[in-house]
Amino acid sequence: MLSVYHIVKLSDNDFTYGNLILLYCNFNRNGLPDSEIGDEVADSTVHESLPDFVIGRIALCIQTFNIIMKSKPDKFNTSVILISKNEYTRVITDRLIAGGISEQYIENDNNSKTIEAVINNVLFKITSLTNPPTIYFIGSVWQKEVFDSIVVSKLKKFKVHFEGALDHRPYGVIQKDKLTEEPKKGSNYYKHKLTNKAIDTLLNYIFSNKRK
Repeated sequence: MLSVYHIVKLSDNDFTYGNLILLYCNFNRNGLPDSEIGDEVADSTVHESLPDFVIGRIALCIQTFNIIMKSKPDKFNTSVILISKNEYTRVITDRLIAGGISEQYIENDNNSKTIEAVINNVLFKITSLTNPPTIYFIGSVWQKEVFDSIVVSKLKKFKVHFEGALDHRPYGVIQKDKLTEEPKKGSNYYKHKLTNKAIDTLLNYIFSNKRK
């Protein structure tokens, strides 16, 4: 399965230790056509079926983990944080194990509902570390835009990689998902917006008076 890799930001830290892989598997099954369901039989109770785009993220996570284990000197200090709804945790974990990732490396985050919430949770864990881990975020390629907007303000001091799996769903469906992932705009955003509006109002007043 094809995938796209991006290096988002290299930190100012001279030395990092360990690797943190964030496997983002939050998704909404509502409205998914049968063609988007993976190779397992759908079961509304057990939730053993996964959409193809989620299966792509899992495969990319396994690939990333294997690269780290073959090439990084700090490979044994590696964690995979699986972000998913509780009902999908077991089936995704089983796929990771089948792909060669021992369960001892896997942690679960069933509480974070958005990419921003995931990053906030990670920051809480690593901000105080002298040598923080290298962070790998694994999602779909279209999530890079959302991820970048968060990295600029929250992860600029850390070494971060974005790795995106392809998502072949219709454009409209992806755009709808993107809207739910956009980070909330804080007070600084609205202050900046109000300042710009005030300046525009003043300029319009000045130029309108000059025309008289």
